[in-house]
Amino acid sequence: MTARTRSWISCLLAGLLLLGATWPAIAQAAISEAQLRRAERNWLEASGWVLARRRAAGSWEAGLDPALSGLIGDADGIFTTSLGQKEAKQTAAQSGWCRVVACLLDSLRIGPRDTVAVTMTGSFPGLNLAVLLTLEAGGIPYRCVASLGASTYGANDSTFNWPSVEGWLRQRGLLRQGSRVVTPGGSGDRLGGLPLETQRAAEAVLRTTPASLHPSNLPQAVELRREALGPREHLALLINVGGGHPVMGGNDYGRTVPGGLLGDSDTLPEDPDGPGESGVPAGEGEAGTKGVLQLFHEEGLPVLHFIDIVRLARRWGLPSPPQSAQTPAEVARDCRPAPASTRRGAAR
Repeated sequence: MTARTRSWISCLLAGLLLLGATWPAIAQAAISEAQLRRAERNWLEASGWVLARRRAAGSWEAGLDPALSGLIGDADGIFTTSLGQKEAKQTAAQSGWCRVVACLLDSLRIGPRDTVAVTMTGSFPGLNLAVLLTLEAGGIPYRCVASLGASTYGANDSTFNWPSVEGWLRQRGLLRQGSRVVTPGGSGDRLGGLPLETQRAAEAVLRTTPASLHPSNLPQAVELRREALGPREHLALLINVGGGHPVMGGNDYGRTVPGGLLGDSDTLPEDPDGPGESGVPAGEGEAGTKGVLQLFHEEGLPVLHFIDIVRLARRWGLPSPPQSAQTPAEVARDCRPAPASTRRGAAR
């Protein structure tokens, strides 16, 4: 073999190695179609299991859940921490959100080598399921911190709350991981202002979770949640579902830009005198507290913020409200974020 031939072969091998290193990022989706179908199947199976369990317990009201998702709660469950819209809860309870989540993860090139931070409340159990099941189907590591409290028509009852749903689905093998830590939720992340009966019921639920946090004030709630999620440099994305007080902050920063994908070009104006969660004034010394969403966003972490649910559904082709928990397959045709001028108002 001549020196010229050896040189040519070396160049060819180097080119093939370079192509192999870059090709997956170009040609492969973050979550394959087969993985997405698995996430949707698991979502539907989970929904059906929750529905059957709630029917047996007599805790499901057909008039609130025409799509038969099993994921719509009461207007005044014991863990209700704020007001919400029934249409938003119904819109969140459909399998098509798995496809939206997968599309957005793909647009950010999030894959199994990345770690995603997840924060959620009990307000949108259908969306919570879509996020966790899609991440798990794609083999994407995540760190999730959830809160027990929920707005009206969410998972807000002693027999139907988000920690209980996670427990049921882990037992069924439909959810492998779920939340690593659960907090009380509500004002100050300590169910502030709610009756002693609610506090005691919450303690009983939290004792059944893998781990729980019990902050004494909002700044501590933000700090503990950040610690549980891990340092910014270890994370590729923050996904938030719902309007938890530690995520939004005491200055109402998170609500100034409603749902969608927030990147470096999105600027969220501060309102240090604004109300806390659901218009309830923050406690003394808490009004200027930055929430998890603001802190991560300022550090340059992309944020996928699920809070303006009805508007997001219409933006991404999902029915609102759905007639069935199983969304038609043609949804999520375009999951790019809407122009900032169209993102106004929020529905919890």
